[in-house]
Amino acid sequence: MQVTAQRVEALRGWMAQHKLDAIIVPHEDEYLGEYIPEHNERLHWLTGFTGSAGAAVVTATSAAMFVDGRYTVQVGKQVPNDLFEYRHLIEEPYLDWLISEMPTGSKVGFDPRMHSAQWLTNAQNKLAHHFDLVVMETNPIDVLWTDRPAPVVSDMRLMGQELVGEESHAKRQKIAQILIKNNAESAVLTALDSICWLLNIRGLDVARLPVVLSHAIIHKDASVEFFLDPARLTEGFDEHVGKDVRVHHPDQLMTKLLELDSKRVMLDPATSNAWMMLTLQNANAKIIKASDPCALPKAAKNATEIAGMKACHIRDGAAMVNFLAWLDKQVASQAQLDEAILADTLYAFRKQDDTLADLSFDTISAAGSNAAMCHYNHMNQPEPGKLPMNSLYLVDSGGQYIDGTTDITRTVAIGDISKEMKQQFTLVLKGHISLDQARFPKGTCGHHLDIMARQYLWANGYDFDHGTGHGVGHFLNVHEGPQRIGKGTNPVALLPGMVLSNEPGYYRAEAFGIRIENLELVVDIPTSGDMSMLGFESLTRCPIDTRAIDTSLLTQTEIDWLNHYHEIVWNDVSPLVEGDVKTWLKHATQPLSNTH
Repeated sequence: MQVTAQRVEALRGWMAQHKLDAIIVPHEDEYLGEYIPEHNERLHWLTGFTGSAGAAVVTATSAAMFVDGRYTVQVGKQVPNDLFEYRHLIEEPYLDWLISEMPTGSKVGFDPRMHSAQWLTNAQNKLAHHFDLVVMETNPIDVLWTDRPAPVVSDMRLMGQELVGEESHAKRQKIAQILIKNNAESAVLTALDSICWLLNIRGLDVARLPVVLSHAIIHKDASVEFFLDPARLTEGFDEHVGKDVRVHHPDQLMTKLLELDSKRVMLDPATSNAWMMLTLQNANAKIIKASDPCALPKAAKNATEIAGMKACHIRDGAAMVNFLAWLDKQVASQAQLDEAILADTLYAFRKQDDTLADLSFDTISAAGSNAAMCHYNHMNQPEPGKLPMNSLYLVDSGGQYIDGTTDITRTVAIGDISKEMKQQFTLVLKGHISLDQARFPKGTCGHHLDIMARQYLWANGYDFDHGTGHGVGHFLNVHEGPQRIGKGTNPVALLPGMVLSNEPGYYRAEAFGIRIENLELVVDIPTSGDMSMLGFESLTRCPIDTRAIDTSLLTQTEIDWLNHYHEIVWNDVSPLVEGDVKTWLKHATQPLSNTH
């Protein structure tokens, strides 16, 4: 806490020197990705906060820390309340707080690399009559952070056609056509997964995210300026990407952006940082605000990527089955387990597969009432929770394999669970099955389907406060846009080859939490009607705990679905497990009968 006080004072000294009345410190870095490398954890350096979303605002005399509902407990443990007041990031945004705190005409410093172009446009409109937003040429934390860790420099992995199915040159031609259609001469690419997808490369510069930290500009002739230290290029890179990929040191990014003088340039204001937009404006470029041209082609997987996703889900299912069989055995022998032991054991089973590059996110290993926090992380607690008997254990985890990305949640009955837990589990399962079985015409968006996962919860007076489904990349981001399934409107139609999660849940504060998550592939479904339809095919291969089901609440159709799903799990996973584990799997996939 003493260290935090010293850092806040040092920041105030820097502010006074640069005649600023306040500074905004967001969690984001210049890449605006979901995960941030350790050397860019500026908010953590200043405040001690380790969460994945938040922001701090420091003035000459006060400071506030803004977090969402996931982190209201954590912030109190990590950020000293004598230095920072705590505020809700969504309900009381920091710009509103600044307006209420600061006199008109104040100068508020921000680093344009740490905010999206869209944020800057909105902030300028909001603050126009209140105070000046001042662009900081230098980030003060970079100056003050003397023991800053060195960036992770991972090896670049070249993804051959046997893994990705399409050469980089062919992908670039497709993207060039999108530019021409948008009457653009160039597009600035800032999303790390888009750049790696386009060039068929991967890395591990960021934990849980198989990317290399870089930027790119693609032109309408399909040539690319790729900003990465040339010393990092792996042998065979030039041949791998084909002609017309020019590699520049990141120091050259500004120069190359300024060369787009008077050109028509596509920029995604949601994924590109404000510095990019300001630099292009200074170059007199004509900015075309449009979504990342790689986003949709990347989301709709080709046949090779789909085959890889299917294969890695079977291997991931074997790791899950090994883990769940081990867990049942431990519970039967009354072993003392905690959330950390459980997460570490699951990771050990996944690591037995030499195609595993990393986990796809930090495992959510939540025992008992901790599962009521849907984004719980045992690593952010003073100590991991113990696994209590007669409760539910929720584990949400996934792997980054060289042929695909997995994400699965299973909720497990530990001992004898209550009738109420079974009821809620079954309502969640009914929603999961309903969404999996959905049939929908081309042009349908994710928000059109969201009610299918919630209908049985709603009918009984319940709901869950998170999206129902997110897109998933192919050995890339576990949370991939542009498609999603949720209450909020999403204008992106679902396309064959897209992969989305199907993860309804239910959370009772201080009591228990339930989530059932499979990944689903969007597929064409032939019909005998007027048109073909789209639907889902489950990729995930792991039993759903039948001990947590109240079968009297299931229809015969739902029981048939579960039995059919378990038959597929048995057929695909049983060859990969043996001995006691195979016996456990046989039992876990036994057909259910209706007990009406």
